[in-house]
Amino acid sequence: MKHEKLTEEVIIHILTRDLEELSQLTRYGIAQKFGVNENYLSKRFKKDTQVALFDYIESAQVHMAAELLKEREDLTVADVQKLVGIEKTQHFYKKFKKILGISPSQYRDLFKEK
Repeated sequence: MKHEKLTEEVIIHILTRDLEELSQLTRYGIAQKFGVNENYLSKRFKKDTQVALFDYIESAQVHMAAELLKEREDLTVADVQKLVGIEKTQHFYKKFKKILGISPSQYRDLFKEK
């Protein structure tokens, strides 16, 4: 693969993962898939996007969590956090609020039937 298209291909790869794949996605796994060194991939991604690869993966996980919170009232916030692959509860809440501007519970409340 040409390295000029690497970042674009990595973004497509991340955004097209299903829930199970996204929850297990790592920088190492992506680097292996594309046949490049993990450190090179991370530096290249950051250079091309101004976003760390790890942060981009977490952002995709948070957006998937938001969809689940909106569509699956049967799942608790803790269930959703685990499903998307973010281990620590405090970290999940912090990332969710940073990316979407409100807490997971507040986000869910926006979509509850009144």
